[in-house]
Amino acid sequence: MIFLYPARLVILSQPKTGTTALDHALSPRASIAVNNPPSLKHMPYHKFMAYVAPWLQAQTGLERSEYEVVSVMREPIDWLGSWYRYRTREKLKEASNKKRRGNYTGNVTFDAFVQEVLKPKGERATYAGLGSPYGVALKTDGGIGCDHIFPYEDLSGLYEMIEERSKRPVDLKLMNVSPEGDMTLTDETRERLKTAWQFAFDLHGSLTRDGKIEPRFRAAGDADTGEDSVVTD
Repeated sequence: MIFLYPARLVILSQPKTGTTALDHALSPRASIAVNNPPSLKHMPYHKFMAYVAPWLQAQTGLERSEYEVVSVMREPIDWLGSWYRYRTREKLKEASNKKRRGNYTGNVTFDAFVQEVLKPKGERATYAGLGSPYGVALKTDGGIGCDHIFPYEDLSGLYEMIEERSKRPVDLKLMNVSPEGDMTLTDETRERLKTAWQFAFDLHGSLTRDGKIEPRFRAAGDADTGEDSVVTD
């Protein structure tokens, strides 16, 4: 999470969307920069509103309407693929911690990984314990709370917003890049995922360069809020 006071901008960090690199690039100029622990770095909107927004108002006098909160979203299959490939790292396979070892995906196909993700929460393998590709943007009622969600595939609008408001360029370096891997899905698995994650696919498909969010996605109860969006390794 990054708060740029002069720019009146908060950037929430959605896992696997390149925001780690953005956090590191902006941290030196940020009023608040939270990189650890993951539960704070990837704080969702509803927790931001409950805990951070009141504190910001007390410290700066800024009401919520006086700054914007934004996040980034990646195409759902690509987002899952990034998690799958990231968890094929050998250091997970050799980890001393049993839970971390359970996150290893190097011994399953991407199709099997997605099938595990689609199982009920209590039946999933450890490695399939993920949140959603839009989790940090959610309000408590299941609607989208962020003012803008920028598509991972075209972040030029986000960079322009930051540069115009801060009067400084954004200089990024690649970080946390996932290894290469086979992301083949059967037609059956792909269709099951699109059905189960319809909200995610519809939301991502609606995103534009300027990050504007269609009003229908702000409605209460439409999104899946049953998962914690904060996962590590």
